[in-house]
Amino acid sequence: STSSMLAEPLDRLLASRVDAPMLRAAEAGKPSQALASEVEKLGLATALVPEDRDGAGLGWADLGGVFQTLGYHAAPLPLGEAIIAQWALARLGQPASAVTPALALDALEGDATVSGVTQVPWGLTAAHVLATARTPRGDRLCLVSTEGADRSPVRTVGRDPAAKIKFRAASVIASIPSGPFGLHEALAVLRAGQIAGALSRILELSIDYANTRVQFGRPIGKFQAIQHLVAGLAGEAACAKAAFQLALTALDAAPAWQPVAIAKIRASLAVSKSTFAAHETHGAIGVTEDHSLHFYTRRLWQWRDEAGNEHAWSERLGRDVLAGGAEAFWPRVVSLSNN
Repeated sequence: STSSMLAEPLDRLLASRVDAPMLRAAEAGKPSQALASEVEKLGLATALVPEDRDGAGLGWADLGGVFQTLGYHAAPLPLGEAIIAQWALARLGQPASAVTPALALDALEGDATVSGVTQVPWGLTAAHVLATARTPRGDRLCLVSTEGADRSPVRTVGRDPAAKIKFRAASVIASIPSGPFGLHEALAVLRAGQIAGALSRILELSIDYANTRVQFGRPIGKFQAIQHLVAGLAGEAACAKAAFQLALTALDAAPAWQPVAIAKIRASLAVSKSTFAAHETHGAIGVTEDHSLHFYTRRLWQWRDEAGNEHAWSERLGRDVLAGGAEAFWPRVVSLSNN
């Protein structure tokens, strides 16, 4: 499939380059420029940009493997954000940018000018930010310069570089109505995919540790309690992946936020149970610098909250279902599964 074809070279590259020292360096504010250059050569950033704008013109389902691969390797670079940013620039009618704008996690307020404070992943040096702006006319996707804005580093649980940016009546370079699928929804798709990928990784780490760690004369994976933990983790990983794939298929059929809500709810729900199971299986070793597990579980907690956690999306989806009435509920559920 196209998804596999795109993901395989990225997977090989990240598997051969990303290690604990590289992840630690990125968390210390020194991401690998060499890795970024190698990833850039894969040409994935404009995958969602239409062909008439010099992009690949691919669909969301085609990028599913890429998003999961980024999570699987805890990739210390903003490729996923760059893909979303180039897609957003194309929607705004802006040319593809060699210096990709960063993405704002929080909505700003205003129309011709915007104000507010937002957290921006990988935004410490960004010259421009793509954001959702709340206006009297509804939400709008906008491109804003960071010139004159206050910026400070943010220490996140995942420790990926991030900034807190405060805008004061910043001029909007370009904007369009967000529609039923805007920047917030696109970010949620990315985070759901990264969660699904990271869950697959911590499942593999847990199975490997359970099969090699010997206690009382046999591998701990032979004990029923450990088997129960790993089985639960496998179930959560499978559910998160299935919900993510459902959303991708639905989005290519008709852009809407409801499939995104389902994917982000299920992926975020999996984080708590899965990180508990993985760390219970590994015992104390999983939180030490000598083991790689914490690189993935810390990012899982961060991605769970970014672009809306399961509670925020559940409330939005619940209100929408109630507004549609009881008679429309089951037909809507069936329509999702038929995409």
